[in-house]
Amino acid sequence: MKLVLRILGALLLVLAAVGGVVLIKPWQASSSTSLASASGSAKGGPPLTIADGFKLQGRGVDATVNAVGTLLPNESVSVASEVTRRVVKISFEDGAVVKQGDVLFELDSADLSSRMSELAVRRKLLAINEQRQKRLSTEGLSPQAEYDRARSELELLDAQSQSLAVEIAKTKIKAPFGGTVGLRNVSVGALVSPGTSLVSLQDTSVIKLDFTVPERYAPTVKQGGRFSFRVDGSAKTFEGTVRAVEPAVDQGTRSLKVRGVADTTAPELVPGGFATVSIILSTQAGGLFVPSVAVIPSVGGHAVYRFEDGVAKLVEVELGIRTDTEVQITKGLAEGDVVLVSNLLRLRPGAKVKLAKDGE
Repeated sequence: MKLVLRILGALLLVLAAVGGVVLIKPWQASSSTSLASASGSAKGGPPLTIADGFKLQGRGVDATVNAVGTLLPNESVSVASEVTRRVVKISFEDGAVVKQGDVLFELDSADLSSRMSELAVRRKLLAINEQRQKRLSTEGLSPQAEYDRARSELELLDAQSQSLAVEIAKTKIKAPFGGTVGLRNVSVGALVSPGTSLVSLQDTSVIKLDFTVPERYAPTVKQGGRFSFRVDGSAKTFEGTVRAVEPAVDQGTRSLKVRGVADTTAPELVPGGFATVSIILSTQAGGLFVPSVAVIPSVGGHAVYRFEDGVAKLVEVELGIRTDTEVQITKGLAEGDVVLVSNLLRLRPGAKVKLAKDGE
């Protein structure tokens, strides 16, 4: 029995020894591999990263402020009657282009025309009497007072005729300026009264734009200043010039009203439409812009990788104006610097870099 126990103990010692070797060998192999890899990296140095570069060039920078506005026609009016009368004729089609002075509506003036004919007959008699009294007065056969009375009656009738002519003229409603008429609101036979809107008339040969800016920009918005704007339903950007500025800030909204004029007209520019306006307040030279993809969030705010002596250097920067594709750098870079714009995830401060493209 003692012999058996001794044999078993020896076997256990052998197995333990073999197991220890098995456990130790993987650890030793892993450590040896890591050390060999580190040694090889140290000998070969860090890997070389290929990236695109963008060379900074100064250019003009426009300081702008955004606003919303409304498109307006050059002239606009709601055509109305000045007298209460019945419409007897309409001389245009809806949406027609008319000239200044064209008759749009004719109102009933039969009674006025009759009165004018009556005054014309009376004037003939008064004119004959005035001439007779003048001759008699000259010959001393009639007192001067009779001639003066005849002359006054003739002048009074002439004044009545002129007043009646004005009334007749009001029955012909004319276009005050050339433009496009809208949809008429009345038909032939309708009885219209003063103030009744008959049709709208708009001159769209020039498009105006009214918008407001906060009062803090009041000193910088001047007559003759430039602005750009866009309208719904169009991808175009239109340009314009400031025509006039209100002399005072609105106390209710604390904003300044500005009126501009578009440089051109276009089918997209419909009076009454909404517009998004960008006003150029000032222009500064030497602005530096980089592609938006080059800017990296950092602990201090924002940073970019600058290519310097063959390596990537992380530089803290301050940003200015942003566009859809670019961002202005106001601090941290200088004109002529090359900024890395690709392979940014592989870059680290001090990494060796080879430029694939030196953009401008």
